[in-house]
Amino acid sequence: MPPFRPKVDYSLRPAKATVRRMVVEALSRLGPLNPVGEYRYVGMGSTYFRDFQIIHRRLGISDMTTIEGQLQAEDRIRFNLPLACIEIMMKTTSDALPQIEFEDNPHIIWLDYESRVDGGVLSDIEEVVGRCASSSVLLVTVNAERLEDDDCENWLNAIGNGRPEPRYPRTRSEYALLSYRVLREQFRAALESRNAARPKDQHMNFHQILHMVYADGQQMLTLGGALVSEKDRNKWEECRIEALEFTRSNEQPCKIKIPFLTRREAEVLLSALPDKSSELNDVASKVGITKREAQEFAAVYRYAPQFVESDDW
Repeated sequence: MPPFRPKVDYSLRPAKATVRRMVVEALSRLGPLNPVGEYRYVGMGSTYFRDFQIIHRRLGISDMTTIEGQLQAEDRIRFNLPLACIEIMMKTTSDALPQIEFEDNPHIIWLDYESRVDGGVLSDIEEVVGRCASSSVLLVTVNAERLEDDDCENWLNAIGNGRPEPRYPRTRSEYALLSYRVLREQFRAALESRNAARPKDQHMNFHQILHMVYADGQQMLTLGGALVSEKDRNKWEECRIEALEFTRSNEQPCKIKIPFLTRREAEVLLSALPDKSSELNDVASKVGITKREAQEFAAVYRYAPQFVESDDW
């Protein structure tokens, strides 16, 4: 078996880091629905475990499971395990998810794939939605980058002829939209199937809260929301997660773009934020920052990380 080599340095992905912080901000508001620290977190940590670390530190969740399908990477994964409270399942998601007792208590599940939406991803969604307890949150991240013709045809065949429009995507935006619609339809279908098998008083609704598109090279898409029973509807409304500026309940994504700014340029823009007096564009223009860059910065400044060189190896 060839040695494991990570495809991406997850510690140096500003857009992903921004998404991760936004996710945690949204999750921190779940209190009225269920005490946040009592959730169980299920993710895919790889060798970096950044989501596990921030979720443990910010939300106080100590019941955590990572699903790791790269069997040749087991030694590195165990070496890099940052917290004693993380259980490791060295299995594919298709093997691991059926073994997790989602029914017992609310879970936060982040299926953070590097791959595209395909039959395996859709089956995983069906497995989780079909069994998770009310008040659970499911997030799914997939690659939504544009493909060349032959690769595109193979991918379209993999998701089937019943796919929604745009059936033959051409632009990056169309690839993201098709990926979103395929995922969203699977959420709907899986929930419909679950509800059909249960009495009406046990039915649940899916409340979409996240629809994000971002890129640290490859374009990625994250769709997520809460699965809430009718009896918990009022508690869900008390969470007011939709009041956060980056949440989305429809097909229009929150596009995460991190402008390339120096530290001094960022500090100048910060001096005009939050922009309540429409001064941001004026401040930006005085130092040669474009309006677009200023607006992109304003949209993420509360969550975007700042990477600096600290030392040699």
